[in-house]
Amino acid sequence: MLWHIAEWVGSVLAAGVVAGLVVLAAGAAGVWWLYRRLRRRMGTVTSTAARYALQTVAGAAAGRGRLPTRMMPEPRQRIGGPPEVR
Repeated sequence: MLWHIAEWVGSVLAAGVVAGLVVLAAGAAGVWWLYRRLRRRMGTVTSTAARYALQTVAGAAAGRGRLPTRMMPEPRQRIGGPPEVR
């Protein structure tokens, strides 16, 4: 009788070890998938930011920068209101 209980305890422990290894492998796969996804997304963000910075530098070097604020049209002129007197 005692041998059967020991055998049952051993099989339960072995099943627990196998289940723990399966959970550990699934967790490692999930972490690896998340790492790859975040790495790709950061690469996309970085390349977009670099492309935007290069376009901004090229535009500023060619003299196509933003207009000064006094050259911008007034909001009232755009909606058809009377211009502001200065």
